[in-house]
Amino acid sequence: MDSKALGAKLKTLRLKNAYSQEELAESAGVSLRTVQRMENAEAVPRLDTVKRLFQIFGLSPDEVMDWTQTEDKGYLLGMNLSGLIFIVLPLLGVVLPLILWMSRKDKIAGVSELGRSLVNFQLTWALVYYLWSTFCGWLMGFFNFSGNGDVSPALVYNYLYVRVGGIFFIYLLEIFMISLNTYRINKGLKVKYLPKINFLK
Repeated sequence: MDSKALGAKLKTLRLKNAYSQEELAESAGVSLRTVQRMENAEAVPRLDTVKRLFQIFGLSPDEVMDWTQTEDKGYLLGMNLSGLIFIVLPLLGVVLPLILWMSRKDKIAGVSELGRSLVNFQLTWALVYYLWSTFCGWLMGFFNFSGNGDVSPALVYNYLYVRVGGIFFIYLLEIFMISLNTYRINKGLKVKYLPKINFLK
């Protein structure tokens, strides 16, 4: 949270609405010293204090947090590209972007939107990957069990063709969507990760 930007905005709103520091403190139910320290950026305020002070001016916490965020396109690009770790291990493609999202979600503009969209996309396709692998393994076991125990080379070939084909499609989709959204972030456009299930709202 950028205390300086927050303090400057609070002071601007207070003066614009003709509140003294004492009146603002009383209306919000905080101490005068809290208002003074916040306006002078002497301390990082608690989120509850920020909400109480800015609600007086009809502002939501989301609107307030927007003033405290910095622009960092490099971080957004790096976070987006971190999804490519999916190629090594699908679960890492969820975990790494999630860690990067959580560590900067209130500090950098655009991280929350990108993080939510990227993690939902990665979760969706990690789930598809593991379900597909499980289904293919079950299918091979079924044919092996239902026959006389011998597995023909044609069956193995078809199994590998189907399994590898499905995984190849998933990897291709991952690489395409991450590359597309890297381009969109670089151009300052909104990210679009599709198709995905919105596990995290």
